[in-house]
This record gives sequence, structure tokens and C-alpha cells, in this order.
Amino acid sequence: MKETESHPPDPNPTLLYHYERKQRHTALVLLFNMVVLFAMYGAAHKWIEPGEARDQLFYWINIAVPVVEVCLLLLAIYFWMNNGRFRMSVDTNRFTIDDPISKTYSFSVPVSEIERIRQTYRNHTNYTTTVMYLKSGETIQLTPNYSYSRRALYDALKEANPTIQLPEHPYRFKQV
Repeated sequence: MKETESHPPDPNPTLLYHYERKQRHTALVLLFNMVVLFAMYGAAHKWIEPGEARDQLFYWINIAVPVVEVCLLLLAIYFWMNNGRFRMSVDTNRFTIDDPISKTYSFSVPVSEIERIRQTYRNHTNYTTTVMYLKSGETIQLTPNYSYSRRALYDALKEANPTIQLPEHPYRFKQV
């Protein structure tokens, strides 16, 4: 986990924002996706007209669907057994993310060191990023993998450090 320090911290920090998600929730989502994939496979068998194109399509689908189903099942089992916790919190001193899947997205920084947050969208790749810029020049990418409330996160960051430059709208990304 990346850590930076600057000013002496508040001895009694107030929690302004907290989001937590266990990996068992992700495991259940993966199992649901398995059911949806199987239903789509059955629907395709029922409604696609017979013919040579259908036979060619199902030659590949009959290979791909079982492979995807096994991969989803193995991931679901891994997440269920591991049951790590994704945590995101902002208090009057620090902004912290602890991601059990990727240590790249785990960090803890003083809110006083955050200069701005920028959200961008690359049209040609259909890819969004949210990057935090620190006064030291360091950049940290915020994880896109969880459904935390950007609005509540940005409100908490603004309350902890009113000088932070935040996007005008938490769910709009500037096209680059």
C-alpha cells in the first residue's frame, strides 16, 4: 500500500465516507452470470434458425461456453473462499483504499496532499480513468471495479480538504 505523510494528523479524525464490499458478493455476481450465460445458450439453441451458419456458430459456442462457465465457477469459488474486503474511506486526515484484488489500487494518502482528481474518457478505446494528483507530482489511479458513490466520495474529500479540485459532475468524464 502506498503511503505518504506531510502535516501532523488530527489526533481524533472524523470518518466522512466509508464504502466496503466483501468478495463473497462478487462470487454471487459471478454465479448469477453463469446462470445468465446458460440461459442465453439455451435461448440461442431454441431460436436460431437451423442451417450451416448455425452449425458453424454452435461449433464454437459449444467450445467457448463450457470454458467460460468453468472460469466463472473457479473465480466464484476463489472469491467465496478468500472473502477479502475492499475498503474505501475518507476521514479528516486520510483517504485510504485497500483492494484485496489489486495492490496497485491500494493506498493511503493525507487529504491535505491531494491537489485534484481528473476523470477522462478515451473514445477510441471506450476506456474511462479516474486519476488523483498529489502535490508531490505523484499520480494514483482510482479503481473502477466497485460501485461506490463518486458523489459521496467527492463530497467527503471536499469537506476534508476544500482546496481539492474535483470534476464538475462525478459521473461525467472529460473526453480526451
